[in-house]
Amino acid sequence: MQPVRLTGMAHGGDAVGHLPDGRAVFVGFAIPGETVRVEVTTDKPRWARARLLEVLEPSPDRVDPPCPYYRTCGGCRLQHIAGDRQAQLVAQVVGEQLQRLGGIDAPAVADTVRPADYGYRSRARFAVDGAGRLGFRKAASHDIVAIDRCLLLDEATQTAREAAGNRWAGATEVEVRSGVQGAAAIVSRAHGRPALPPGELAVTRRGGGRPLRGDPVVTESVAGMTFRVSPGSFFQANRAGAEELVRLVRRAVAVGDHVLDLYAGVGLFAGALAVQGADVTAVEAGATAAADARRNLRALSRLARVVKAQVERYLADAVARREQVDVVVLDPPRQGAGTAAIADLARVARRTIVYVACDPAALARDARALTAAGWQLVDAVPVDQFAQTAAIEVVATFTRAA
Repeated sequence: MQPVRLTGMAHGGDAVGHLPDGRAVFVGFAIPGETVRVEVTTDKPRWARARLLEVLEPSPDRVDPPCPYYRTCGGCRLQHIAGDRQAQLVAQVVGEQLQRLGGIDAPAVADTVRPADYGYRSRARFAVDGAGRLGFRKAASHDIVAIDRCLLLDEATQTAREAAGNRWAGATEVEVRSGVQGAAAIVSRAHGRPALPPGELAVTRRGGGRPLRGDPVVTESVAGMTFRVSPGSFFQANRAGAEELVRLVRRAVAVGDHVLDLYAGVGLFAGALAVQGADVTAVEAGATAAADARRNLRALSRLARVVKAQVERYLADAVARREQVDVVVLDPPRQGAGTAAIADLARVARRTIVYVACDPAALARDARALTAAGWQLVDAVPVDQFAQTAAIEVVATFTRAA
């Protein structure tokens, strides 16, 4: 095949170029600006996916990946790219998604915030192979690569991973997490009762019930605040990244503002806003997370309260009551908030909407709906808290269009 010149980066971490017939081709482990030789592996009428065979003209941003499992393990996609260039590409991907899927001309995308290159994750979900060893799946495969050390884990989580060992016969998926206090292994899936590794690491099943060993609750600390996180509750996997998210969300909120915090989890944003003087209602559907949030917010401020409810139902009721707040903050799951929730929160918010997104494509789709409802994007700040991977967090701020 003729050489391919790569011109851009796609959401998902592949570099993009064009084949001689004009079709777009997506190439993993390459960098925009490189000329490469590839082998087409997926052939579609309008696009193709290809395997990198040779880099003919390397980018000056190409570096040697430090991980021995890179390109075998399916977790990291960008270790071959220098950190500063990764940050630039992240911002480009966010802008392209907002423009193409969100219909926003020249979106205001800020420089990427990048807390750390390696050693940042406080939790990781491992697959279990047939011998009971923990590892990660290969890219686009069910095959498992047994891995004892991951360079993305922070020191405490790597220690917990070592304590977890490789004797998980009966389990198929195990999450290892640590906090500023406590560490635990959470068995997500298992055939019967899994064998426990030797040692004292707390072990429990996801979904509740009596812990299999020890106390699996961990304590997290962000921006001077302390949070209880139970096994069934979500918390950001990068502590420094969470600090940046809090800082960016706080920009839009003033003392005395009435704030609605949707998909509130254990109360990270609700707590951060209440301690600076905002009046906050946190809405969370998960029973365990809502219970954690009540406990956390009670210790932080009298200005925050928790409502256990589905966000869509809460918003529909708020619209029926003609309720409005100054600011709506939302941190929805990967698929985004969706049409119904966006339509209602666009009516409930009076001044500002702060959208914390873990998928730029979902953010862009919801941004299109917000624009149609009379809102405009002020700025979008990429937070590359999962460096080396294709995952991108974004904090986008919207105000009512003039």
